[in-house]
Amino acid sequence: NTLHQWNTDALAAVAVNAQIEGDNVDGAALTDVVRLTNYTQICHKAVTISGTDDAVNNAGMGKQMAYQMAKAGKEIKRDMENALVGIEQAKVAGNASTARKSASVGTWYGGNIPGTSTAAANFATNGSPSASPAGTGATAIAGGTNRTYTETLLKAGLLKAFDLGGNPDTVLMTASHKQLASAFAGVATKYKDASDKVSIGTTDIYVSDFGEVAFVPDRFQNANRVDILQMDMWAIDFLRPFQTKDLAKTGDSDKKMMLAEWTLTAKAPNANYGIFNLTA
Repeated sequence: NTLHQWNTDALAAVAVNAQIEGDNVDGAALTDVVRLTNYTQICHKAVTISGTDDAVNNAGMGKQMAYQMAKAGKEIKRDMENALVGIEQAKVAGNASTARKSASVGTWYGGNIPGTSTAAANFATNGSPSASPAGTGATAIAGGTNRTYTETLLKAGLLKAFDLGGNPDTVLMTASHKQLASAFAGVATKYKDASDKVSIGTTDIYVSDFGEVAFVPDRFQNANRVDILQMDMWAIDFLRPFQTKDLAKTGDSDKKMMLAEWTLTAKAPNANYGIFNLTA
């Protein structure tokens, strides 16, 4: 459906579980699962090619229409990535005049899904944001005072994600934050034969107290946020997968449209951590 739905659940807190032999047991009341939702977002690109352009042999690309449609598919994927991690976008139901929008990664932090009284928010901000993510995709962060990305912030995020049941494996960041992170103390040592005359000034793996995580730079990552992610707890689900549609022909030209309708599924928001309000 255009309103995509899924369930999340949590295990009960650990307890001393020692029972009397032959004990008479009554079943405890069940705690219902929590249903999360996100709206599908439609992305498309249209291409118009003249009859002449489609008839000639174009150097290095074959048929112009085929080349342009392949290019449109790549451009849509870039637009999707920007919507996922590049902007703070709350989900929008849409109507006749407003497009539906899928909630971005940054809106799923909240640290209390399903809720327990002890779970604090799984995100860090500086200053006083005018709005904070609610962890349901409904609210995006706004405002706040930025600060420098540090290893202390990274460690705090890894700890919180682990405490809330996650096993993060990827830290997504901008190129400039990646350069900062390469100087962190926990980076994995790289060995290179001196005869190769290669200088190593970067890292791709960070060895934390909770296992190794990959440092991944993203060209479209939000400039003020770093995401600590357990990647198998995220999915992109399609209502309509990538497809090509013919548009009405008008005159001496052909028109086609590349289209996809998709949404982001946050299977376990607590398994992740967001560091907001970072200096770009």
